Amino acid sequence: MTTYVLTYDLNKEETSDDYKPLIDELKRLKAHRYQFSAWLINLNNTAKEAHDHFKGLMDKNDALWVSELTKTSHYSGAKAGTTKWLEDNPPAR
Repeated sequence: MTTYVLTYDLNKEETSDDYKPLIDELKRLKAHRYQFSAWLINLNNTAKEAHDHFKGLMDKNDALWVSELTKTSHYSGAKAGTTKWLEDNPPAR
């Protein structure tokens, strides 16, 4: 599996029912929200495949970025549970 960082900018409030399928899918796949519009997720897909899948759950004018996470990353101020999620789902490289 590959660990990805998935970030987005939504043009409507996230609480809008329009984004319920997106958030539900991220939760179903056991993604971890580490900032308001940023998630960590493990997938058996390429970044493009992941992008195309999640983009299909968003409005056309929303922004989406999917990028592989590496072991050389560093963070601060992440939401609770981020360190544990990364310990349980370490990046491969």
